[in-house]
Formats: sequence, C-alpha cells, structure tokens
Amino acid sequence: MSRTLPRIVAVLAVIGVVVTLVAVGVRALIRRIELQPAQQSRCELVNSPYAVTTEQAANAATISAVANRRELPVRAVTVALAVALQESKLVNVEYGDRDSLGLFQQRPSQGWGSSGQILDPRYAAGRFFDALVKVPGWERKQLTVAAQAVQQSAHPTAYQQWEDQATVLSRAFTGAEPALVSCAFPEPTVAAAPAKVMQLLALELPHRRLSASSQVGELRATEAWATVGWLVAKADRLGIEGVAHDGRRWTRTDGWRVDESARADRIRFEVAKIPPSA
Repeated sequence: MSRTLPRIVAVLAVIGVVVTLVAVGVRALIRRIELQPAQQSRCELVNSPYAVTTEQAANAATISAVANRRELPVRAVTVALAVALQESKLVNVEYGDRDSLGLFQQRPSQGWGSSGQILDPRYAAGRFFDALVKVPGWERKQLTVAAQAVQQSAHPTAYQQWEDQATVLSRAFTGAEPALVSCAFPEPTVAAAPAKVMQLLALELPHRRLSASSQVGELRATEAWATVGWLVAKADRLGIEGVAHDGRRWTRTDGWRVDESARADRIRFEVAKIPPSA
C-alpha cells in the first residue's frame, strides 16, 4: 500500500500538468481569436505616404466640393484642409477650446454661426472660404499665414506642418489626377439607393443623372474625377461597393483596377445588396 500511494500521486500530478497545459493552450487560443484586429476602414492616398480614415476622407471630400462649387483654386482647398487637420484632425468633433466646434473649431460666440450650423461640414467649409477669400493676397501667402489670418489661433505657425498632406488630399479630391484615393472598409450592413446617393451628391457637386436602378447608378459630371473621389470617400457610409470611370474601376476589396468597359463619358457606381435580415 505504501508503494502504490506514491504511484497514484505521481499519476495525478501528471494528469494535473496535462490539464493545466490544455487549459493554458485553450486560453491562449481564445486570446488569439479575441485579439484579431478588426477590419479597418481607411483610405490610401495613391503614390503618397499618407492614409486617412473613411470619416476623414468624407470630410475632405466635402470641403473640396464646397470650394469646387465656388470655383476656387486648388490652393484654397489645400489651406482649408491644413486648417482642418490641425484643428480637428478632419473629424467633425462636437467639442473644443471654450465653445469651439467642428472641423475648423469655429466658435458660435465669435459669429461663425450656431452650434448646429458649425457642425454641418458644408456650412463650416463655406464660412471658412468666405473668410479666406477676404484676406488680401491669400493665394500668394505662406499657407500658415493665410490660415492664421482666418483662424486667429494661439498657435499661428502650427498649420504649416500639414501642408504636404493637405496638398495630396486636395489633389485627390479636386480631381487634379485620376484615381488618387482608394478606400477599403468592411462589408456594408446598410446601403443608400443609387437615387439617394445622387441626391446627396447634388448637395455638394453638380452632375446630371443618367439612370438609377435598385443597385446601379450612372451619372455625368463636369468634374468627373472629383465626383469619383467623392463617391469613393463616401462609399463607407453610403454602402457603395464599386465605382467605374474612364477605363478604371474601384471596389472596396480590390482598390483600383483596369476596366476597359468603364466609359469616359459617364460614372457608374454600384451599391451593396443588403439581405432583408441585415
């Protein structure tokens, strides 16, 4: 009996070690599963080191569109985007220093508008451009000087650090070059009808609707690549899966590819097909 007891204890010890190792392995597996990074929503700016979130891209597209409607030069967009990058990181925040709000941290108490107006990116961009074009010789001034003339910031030289990134963004969203913005994001769970997409687009960029079905829209625009950039930047929130124009096609999964069927005289986009239970 005295010899049997140690053997039993030894066997139980081995079983305990095995159970412990299995438990540790299971916990490690669970941790690996839990720590898998979520699929991110981001937009690459082609041929540059810069990337932004889809939220930042959508706001940049709106700022650029407001300038486009006013027929302002690309330099105006660059100045505005540099200011928004410094003031809010291009995120439409509902807070700031004292009563500052929104993309440009404009203050209701300083006459920029009501809180609700300032938190409308179209309105905020419009007010910024209203002030910018009143600055004598703003087009020829150093970016931070032109920006500070509008913003009256406590950090007057801070805007200059954003000029390179703002220049790339402005080229992407004014259509200075084709296919400069490419966004990727998880599979949409909601999608706007193509007619609704074009209705929202009309608030920011002029275009002519050619056709719209349940999932496909076609339109014609004078500023074609600016319009394409707008659609790609807003694709995450509108559920747009693909955009095609002038020999190229973008999708959220593959980015830009050659598509010889994509016509130069129109822009075609498709929205996601959402299951009824989604």
